Amino acid sequence: MKCAYYLLILFVLAVHSVSAQHATLQGKITSEGHPVPHAKILLHNASLSFHATVDANGVYSIARIPQGNYILVANATGFNEAFVNLAIKAGVQIQHDFQLAPKERNLNTVQVTHERYKKEDDVIDVKKIANPTLIIDKKTIQQMGSRRLDEVLREQTGMAIVNDLGSGNRSVGLQMQGFSSDYILVLLNGQPMTGRFNGNFDISRISVAGIERVEVIKGAASSLYGSEALGGVINIITKQNATQQHAKIGMLYGTYNTIDANVEGETQFAKGKGATFLGGDFYKTGGFNVNTEYLKDGQTAPPYHSINLQGRARYQLNEVSSLLWSGRFADRQSVMTRNYGAQPFDDRLDERDFNTSISINNQFKNQTRLLTRYYLTHYSTQQAVQIIETGKILQDNRFSQNIHRLEVQAGHDYFGKKLSIIAGAGGDYQALDNSVTATNNNMFNYFGYLQANITPSNRVDFVVGARYDGNDVFGGRLNPSIGAHVKATNWFSVKGSVGQGFKAPTYAQMYQVFTNIAQGYTVVGANNFSAKVAELQQAGMIQSVWSNAAGIKDLQPETSTSYNLTLNFTIAKKIYWSTNGFYNNIRNLINTEQVGIMRNGQQLFSYLNISTTFTRGIESSVKYSPINGLNIAAGYQYLVAKNKDIIDSIKQGIGAYAKVRANNGIRTATTADYFGLPNRSKHMLNLQVYYTYAPWGITASVRANYRGKYGFLDIDNNGYIDTYDVFVDGYTLVNASLQKTLLKRKLTVRVAVDNISNYTDYLMPSQPGRTIMAGFSYIFTKGAIE
Repeated sequence: MKCAYYLLILFVLAVHSVSAQHATLQGKITSEGHPVPHAKILLHNASLSFHATVDANGVYSIARIPQGNYILVANATGFNEAFVNLAIKAGVQIQHDFQLAPKERNLNTVQVTHERYKKEDDVIDVKKIANPTLIIDKKTIQQMGSRRLDEVLREQTGMAIVNDLGSGNRSVGLQMQGFSSDYILVLLNGQPMTGRFNGNFDISRISVAGIERVEVIKGAASSLYGSEALGGVINIITKQNATQQHAKIGMLYGTYNTIDANVEGETQFAKGKGATFLGGDFYKTGGFNVNTEYLKDGQTAPPYHSINLQGRARYQLNEVSSLLWSGRFADRQSVMTRNYGAQPFDDRLDERDFNTSISINNQFKNQTRLLTRYYLTHYSTQQAVQIIETGKILQDNRFSQNIHRLEVQAGHDYFGKKLSIIAGAGGDYQALDNSVTATNNNMFNYFGYLQANITPSNRVDFVVGARYDGNDVFGGRLNPSIGAHVKATNWFSVKGSVGQGFKAPTYAQMYQVFTNIAQGYTVVGANNFSAKVAELQQAGMIQSVWSNAAGIKDLQPETSTSYNLTLNFTIAKKIYWSTNGFYNNIRNLINTEQVGIMRNGQQLFSYLNISTTFTRGIESSVKYSPINGLNIAAGYQYLVAKNKDIIDSIKQGIGAYAKVRANNGIRTATTADYFGLPNRSKHMLNLQVYYTYAPWGITASVRANYRGKYGFLDIDNNGYIDTYDVFVDGYTLVNASLQKTLLKRKLTVRVAVDNISNYTDYLMPSQPGRTIMAGFSYIFTKGAIE
């Protein structure tokens, strides 16, 4: 009996000793003397974060908090966010109450606000960038009912989704400010993703499961992000930290036998020092055919299934340092069956994508942050084209790319945050293996960057930055940027930026020799064009080489200067209006041009530098919240994207572009004949309506997107899109969604309908008809949902 008594005393003393090493924080959230139920509390620093939800009486409590300096944030729907700095000592109980002020306007959060968007494994802060920016949060993605990343981005102002026909209609890329997907850098938690078809990054292969938000930067962002960011940046931010121990399952099923099933879970461990998040997604679709007139059997968009696995973990090593890990694995397999009435064939493609990163994050007491991170990414494809009847292999291509990247980032605030410095340096080693060219190619890149944010007053911010990029093939280049943000009044502000970008040619553009039997074309790299074409001519495979092939030379790096000016207005405290004007001047743009015909009738392509190309336009968006829970948003973009060489040739009446093939014969061209670069619409418009009725837990949305006509194919072979070529007509897509929460918000049921009018066009082979998806998600957790 005495033994049991002593053991009980030792147990109590041990529990008291352990609890004394931590602190407890509690308080009450009120507004105008009344409790604010279901408000959210966030206590965090650079390494740890704790979350709590206020109860019906406005009371919150957080236990087991290690000693350290923290930021305490309180926010609730319909109220302005409040925060305070706290120095927490071990073994004490702290009381802190908040009084929240009601918001004067409540807008849908697709804009950058002053909320703190913390990234544990990246020092770069999107709010401190001079370019136009956009943040799409998890709540908005859920309200849209979207499943893949392209579905989210296609509904944003100034963004267009373009099919990559050369990849067998499997790939869709993003276009911003007239820049194609080749010039838009896609990041995962601040690290570059790889895997491009002909330079195009297929954003449809990315599931929205596990995405916390998407950060978008428009215009040249090379001063911080590097050479691929001439047209902008898409930064996908996944779950940053485990906030509440839970597990979640979800499933959607609908048109084309589409299944989207996902599972995720998160928890803390090691007495709060560590946290982990794991998630998985399975997606399957039966494909569809929007070209039934010519394609007898098969699909214009292939059936495929994909698996995505991802995870993150964090462990607090000490008061200063934390260890971070993240990983992602994706596998997608598709089979395209084609039968145009001649020789049916199968086109099989297997894609595999792997990313992992490990980082050490140091937050020193003098507000200096130092981050060291290593990143490995792998992308591989295997494509086989086979005749169905005979089983003969027409094409068998294998490609793989590996990148090892090491980077050090640092940040520090001076003079009460009136001067903030971000700096970084690093390098990466890239290895490519291509069975088509039977070559292995390696490249080493290095970089360093510095940005200063200067805030002389509460109304004025200046941003100055520069980045140096280099590699062992083309050497290096310095890309500077400068910007300013002036808050003239409480209802008007102006933001401007000028930046430069630099992009070296890819190995494929310089040296590849590639034939796509399924699509019917051959591509020869520019740097070895003469030698390889001579070999093909000697083998009797080329029928003719056109005169424009004489302009093919060794490719030069592309450069861009980007100008942006943004005006922001707040009208009647409920309407937010933003207008951005942009101009991008691109030199040595690498353009794909047909330069001949093969003996079997297929097209022969190569690459040429265009001396000067420009894109200019205006983006305007307005957001209005007439009543609590109702948010209305609209956006418009006007775009002009043209080649100055073509304009000069037409004006002078000489050169390759001076003639146009009209309906009544060939005549002298005028500048009015020149429509612009292919796949660019002059006009795009969107309208979004979101409504949430909190007492019933219902959220509904209706969204419409219009894209004006754009050039598709140069059928008269004069080298540009004119009024007599093939165009895709303007069209409107209308989408809607409805969701309802049940069982104390643990269960959510939802239905989404995309393309309600069932609009299709055979020139858009990856655009499905009406798609209806319905399903549910359920959260397993103790207590209330945060």
